[in-house]
Amino acid sequence: MVLGNLKTKYMTRNDCYTANRKITPKGIMVHSTATPGVMAGSWFSRWNKSFKAGEINRQVCVHAFLDDKEIWQYLPWNHRGWHAGGAANNTHIGFEICEPSGFSYSGGANMVGYDVKKNESYFRAAWQNAINLCVYLCKEYCLTEKDIIGHAEGHRQGIASNHADPLHWFPRHGESMDTFRAAVKKALEGNQKPSPSTSQKLYRVQIGAYSVKANAEAQLERAKKAGFSDAFIKYD
Repeated sequence: MVLGNLKTKYMTRNDCYTANRKITPKGIMVHSTATPGVMAGSWFSRWNKSFKAGEINRQVCVHAFLDDKEIWQYLPWNHRGWHAGGAANNTHIGFEICEPSGFSYSGGANMVGYDVKKNESYFRAAWQNAINLCVYLCKEYCLTEKDIIGHAEGHRQGIASNHADPLHWFPRHGESMDTFRAAVKKALEGNQKPSPSTSQKLYRVQIGAYSVKANAEAQLERAKKAGFSDAFIKYD
């Protein structure tokens, strides 16, 4: 599977990248940014900095950001990210869904002034990009929709810090992590190629059986002249 809107630009200045710790991905964690209006490509300049050098006040880095148009990969997928605030960093690929502009936050995860109708088209496009990325990663690392969780779910499982995302946002558009996983499952099943044994039944036609090879060859020649170019002799 190829993601046509996937762009790669590693945050080589970030301490997470230079730590160069690797993981075997066992799952995917979905985040959302809680930073209205900052799109995927803008996070490079924000986070491609060193905490050790005093260039940034956070030790954080995710594998990718996405919005309604693009997916930007900022860490190798098998690189240990700093996104979960817990043990999920050792097992999960993490990506952030960027949130649209036009609202603010108050009291933690409370979205003030968020216009669902106005932002529906943005949400649907970003939602689809997130599904596409998960399908891509599932195929790459032999995962299923069951291996996908949100940050809030990770906290409930004891493997991530106490964040509400993306469950403070998805329900406003009638979605949840369950419906997200269902959409990924549907996409995975739709992309599967049926095996030869189940895709099509073949009915074979035999036009003769001969004890003398010359007679079989003569019949084969007649069949080919009649237009059956794929005819052949099988010897039992």
